[in-house]
Order: sequence, then C-alpha cells, then structure tokens
Amino acid sequence: MKTIEREGKSTSAVISGFMKEFNLQLEDFKFEVVDEGKRSLFGLLTSKPTIIKFIMSDICDSIRSYTKGVLDQMSIDYENVKVSEKDNTFSVEIEGVKEAGFLIGKEARILDAIQHLVNQMINKQERKSMHLEMDIDGYRERKNQQLIEKLKVVAERVMKTGRSYTFEPMNATRRKIIHQFVEKDSKLQTMTIGRGESKRVIISQAGKKPSQNDQYNRNNRRPPRPQNNKKA
Repeated sequence: MKTIEREGKSTSAVISGFMKEFNLQLEDFKFEVVDEGKRSLFGLLTSKPTIIKFIMSDICDSIRSYTKGVLDQMSIDYENVKVSEKDNTFSVEIEGVKEAGFLIGKEARILDAIQHLVNQMINKQERKSMHLEMDIDGYRERKNQQLIEKLKVVAERVMKTGRSYTFEPMNATRRKIIHQFVEKDSKLQTMTIGRGESKRVIISQAGKKPSQNDQYNRNNRRPPRPQNNKKA
C-alpha cells in the first residue's frame, strides 16, 4: 500500500485537491483524517490546517491480486505470485503450479489469454496502458533462451549460404526478440509476413530480398503476403 499526506483548509478541499492532483475518483483510494485542524477566530488566532492521509493500492499489489483472482477462479493449484517492475514493464511470475502444462496451454495460448486479461484489468484501474509480461515457473524465459540459441545458428547459416530463413508463426514478444537480435548485426535484416496469429519473421542478408528457395516457400505453395511494416 502507498500512503500520501496532504493538508489544507478543510477536509473537502484536501480531498478535492488530491483527486485533481492524481486524476482519481473516490473509489480509487481510502483516506484517514489525521487532524481536523482549527479555524482562526476573527483572524486573531493562527489557524491549523486539516491533515489527511490517503491510502492507495500499489500497482504491483493490484496485479498480484488480479492474477490470484483469475487463478482461483480457474481452480489452479499454485504456491506464489511474484510481481516486479523494471523499465515500465511489470513482470508476473507464477510459481509452484502443479499443472503447469494445462495453464500454459498449446503454444502458450492459455498463458497469453490470462496475461491479456490481467493486463486489461490493470489498464482499467490505472486509466492508462500498462505493459505486463506473465510467466509460469520460468517457462517463457527457457523458451526465449532456446530461441536465442536457434537464432545464432540461423544467422550463421543465412550468412554462409545467402539463403533467407523463415521462422514458424510467433507472438509479438518472440518476434521482437528476433528483430532485436538481428539489429545487432548490420549484415542481416528481418521482415514480417502474414497476419494475426500467422505472422512469421524472415531473416535474410541485408539489402537482399528473400530467395525463392526460402524455407517457407519450399514447404508451402502460397506464402503470406509481406506487410508494409518490416517489424511487427
């Protein structure tokens, strides 16, 4: 919980000023009158300001509460939910899940759905867009590390053969990892093709269009149409 004290001429004035300062509604916080203050008598005595302590939920606490609520509704058995913040990104780690495979789902679709739901909840509470990443017992971290190791092999192969390589469909987070990895090498470039859940990333030599012998083109008759934006 986060506490903030403010003072003013009256209780209503202090509360009104606090709401305007943080753009809040009454339901967004709790408050406690620390000192009701005293008014001066005909201006002869010094007045004493009203002091109010405001109590606001910490964002990490709210995310943790929302996540636990969803898991409890799903009757998921877990040990703990940890929430941390770095560079305006909130990381949620669900620990000790007995049926992790079920909660993760095929291609992490259930985990992604829970992440999206909690993200929408906190966005509504804070009245602004927040970025949240959810993981279960380090699942995403392991998958991301596996992707990076694969990227190293693919990058070397593309540079050696001159042939482009197309990855399987991926979500936005994993596509971002590929783009950021390739950005570090000026000899390589990336391009996103497809739409929605079918989006794929192609890696090719810089300044060179993907060849007709590209892995995707060899295995599929109709490749997705490239999008105008190269990175997505």
